[in-house]
Amino acid sequence: MEYKKAIDILLKMKEKYPLDAEEKEAVLAAIGTLDCGSLAKNRMKRIIKGWKDKRDKDTK
Repeated sequence: MEYKKAIDILLKMKEKYPLDAEEKEAVLAAIGTLDCGSLAKNRMKRIIKGWKDKRDKDTK
């Protein structure tokens, strides 16, 4: 499952169901973790693309 879809599902669940404070905190922590994972994945893609672009530039 993609990070964005999982985050959307958790946000809808948080709004739809009555959660106590501890449950809301757990849902928000899960959302934060997924968001960090998404950012890390995107950053790694940019780093790898940069390496490939530099390699291609150096070989020309």
